[in-house]
Amino acid sequence: MRIVHFADLHIGVETYGRPLPELGWSTRMQDFLDAFDALVDYSIRERVDAVIFAGDAYKAREPSQTHQREFATRIRRLSQAEIPTFLLVGNHDLPNAEGRAHVLEIYRTLGVPHVYVGDGASLKAAQGRPQVIPTRDGPLQVASLPWPQVSRLLANRDDVATMSIEQQQNEIERLLTEQVAKQAAQLDPDLPAILTCHVSLNEFLVRKGMEDRKDSAAWMTVGSAPTMLKSSLSPKSFDYIALGHHHNNLDLTENTPCWYAGSMQPVDFGEEGQKKGFMTFEIDPTKPQGARIGGAGLPQLVEAPARRFVTVAVKPKENDPTAEVCAAIERAQVEDAIVRVLVHCSEGQAAMFRQPEARRLLEKAHYLQRISTVHPESTRSALPPGFQPDVNSPIEALDLYFRTEKIEEARRERLRRAAVDLIATVGGTRG
Repeated sequence: MRIVHFADLHIGVETYGRPLPELGWSTRMQDFLDAFDALVDYSIRERVDAVIFAGDAYKAREPSQTHQREFATRIRRLSQAEIPTFLLVGNHDLPNAEGRAHVLEIYRTLGVPHVYVGDGASLKAAQGRPQVIPTRDGPLQVASLPWPQVSRLLANRDDVATMSIEQQQNEIERLLTEQVAKQAAQLDPDLPAILTCHVSLNEFLVRKGMEDRKDSAAWMTVGSAPTMLKSSLSPKSFDYIALGHHHNNLDLTENTPCWYAGSMQPVDFGEEGQKKGFMTFEIDPTKPQGARIGGAGLPQLVEAPARRFVTVAVKPKENDPTAEVCAAIERAQVEDAIVRVLVHCSEGQAAMFRQPEARRLLEKAHYLQRISTVHPESTRSALPPGFQPDVNSPIEALDLYFRTEKIEEARRERLRRAAVDLIATVGGTRG
């Protein structure tokens, strides 16, 4: 039984793209669709038994009709090939307002053949049981943990108003752990089982991966979100844990294979140099739980076509840094890449730098984000590249800044509360 696992498609990211008038979208949009096409082509060609999508189909919570059409076109190809496809709801798939349908709900409403949706409604309908999906090689149990909707998890609770943010998060994590445990307890041990989650795990390898590779999911998710430990996912009950949310491809395997598939396409320079694609692995249904994945069937990343992000960083020694910068650009192989050039130099060197010469060498780049001179005395830290704070939500932008500066949670909570009080006071004065 061959399975494909992918996540964080984020159709709708247009940053650093060129217009494609004949299609009505940008080259960056096409990059994401090309990666998705590679996955669909592979799944059909290799006759995979199931495709597990671990959440975040789109960048926006309310995607355009064009974005929805392009996602649906590729899901339809999988459906027509009779490949069961499980669609888990991520944080970017949820509506902006309570009561509205999420963007993946339409597949259940229309009864699209061979397509299954993992959300709060499916969990409620199944009374906490995992969904059983028929495949060419027999039934596959799929337990799920969609992105938690805090308002629903804590609805009708009289004690919520007196809880601190930390207490609320601890309660949410407890409830999520119960959801997984309830599904795990109802598994048939004789059938292969997968758990798919869109969640942030509070594990050393995840934190290290984010620090080392600057995971873009950290800034694409504004505001606080609960985290869980891998041990909360009942790992011994499943043959594979398919994770989504973090954009880095991360192996959290101990005894049970457990992977973040990572995003299908780099979103910004924080993902520069990362391999992008989807996971594939094989399950032997004839073997007992714990021994169904191994040998040649071990999980592996299948790379998809990905646009390169290239940072050309130069620390010139000469008073005129132009020649050194140009040489660095020529070495960097910038053709068809999204490029930024950072020249770490003094103000005197910056005054002598002839940018037009460097720009001529960058004409074959797909997109030039910037050429900038960075002076040693410039210590101010910036928000993630390409991020524009929502001016109508200053608390969210402030919270992002706190996390970018790695301010510890207890202090962040105090500062957030002070900011809320200050805004309320100013708003009251103005009113």
